[in-house]
Amino acid sequence: MGNLISKLRADIPALGTHISLNDPDISEIIGNVGFDYLWIDTEHTSISLECLQHHLVACRAAGVSAIVRVPSVDRIRVKPILEMGPDGIVFPQVNSYEQALEAVQSCMYPPKGVRGYGPRRAVQYGNIALADYLQTVDQNLLRILQFEHIAAHKDLDKILTIQDLDVIMLGPCDLACSMNHINDWHHPEVEKVVKEVFQKVHAAGKKMGVSFGACPISEMQYYKNLGTDMLSIASDTDYLYLGAKQVLKDLKTVYRQ
Repeated sequence: MGNLISKLRADIPALGTHISLNDPDISEIIGNVGFDYLWIDTEHTSISLECLQHHLVACRAAGVSAIVRVPSVDRIRVKPILEMGPDGIVFPQVNSYEQALEAVQSCMYPPKGVRGYGPRRAVQYGNIALADYLQTVDQNLLRILQFEHIAAHKDLDKILTIQDLDVIMLGPCDLACSMNHINDWHHPEVEKVVKEVFQKVHAAGKKMGVSFGACPISEMQYYKNLGTDMLSIASDTDYLYLGAKQVLKDLKTVYRQ
């Protein structure tokens, strides 16, 4: 069982970061830092299926859990990713009960779901007995739905009745955009909705996550105070840019005084 799932089950906040670049060495390097999980993004990036599998192998080498954000709620697209054996699947822009149910069911075999049968890397190519895999697969895969649009608000109560849904993941920036407050995720109207979502998700016995970019400690503290169970912050591109910027600043301080 990965670091991520074990921490969530123990009610310990899980701390992760995002991967958006193609080279799997990045996942191994950042995975070795000590995050509880890496979020590999195939929605906004050029990461292909082949590249994704290399990232997952790198995560295993680093001993870090890995979740994958798929481009959309589409059981055909999620199927080959499931066969690679990630620790969780993130579905973006889930705005209705029907979409939520389709997403969750696409991750599960019949009779609970509609997942096609054909595990590959998920069973270590035969090293894990199929009977053992089938007995534990539902407990070892997080099903995560992103709350990113105000349209999802009207169906939230019904979405939370889906038994095998594990995590609602807030996307503050997209939510603010959908409420006509672009780049203002702390607008009072947005914060009101966010607090209500947190309350309802926790009341339903589900976990609440947040996905955000590079930010100051005050922003992290804000989400901790809300009761965030799973916090995904910053990305590989942030570390490259900010690290390079700091080194150049230091060099200029020394050589160009």
